[in-house]
Amino acid sequence: MMVIMTITKGRRAWQVAEAKAKLSELLTAAAEQPQLIERRGTAVAVVMGIEAYVAANAVVVASSADSRMQRFLECSAALRAGGGVTLRVGRRTPRRSPFEDG
Repeated sequence: MMVIMTITKGRRAWQVAEAKAKLSELLTAAAEQPQLIERRGTAVAVVMGIEAYVAANAVVVASSADSRMQRFLECSAALRAGGGVTLRVGRRTPRRSPFEDG
């Protein structure tokens, strides 16, 4: 799973030791906006509030191939249960191939 987030300029990064010592403050801040935790100047984690997590996870789940297939199958079942539908496709008109010479 990949989630892309942007880090706002000016946001304070927490050092690991500081995050441990001030966990309650970190969690309060995370409820407002995701908080970056660094170890030796390198970002190692992001702490975010549950609402942000649920929203980010919903985007990932909604875009997964399994989820799209499941929605397709549910729609197909609903159409069949309602008697189905007729799809009218017009006759195909011939066109010149872009791979032909001349």
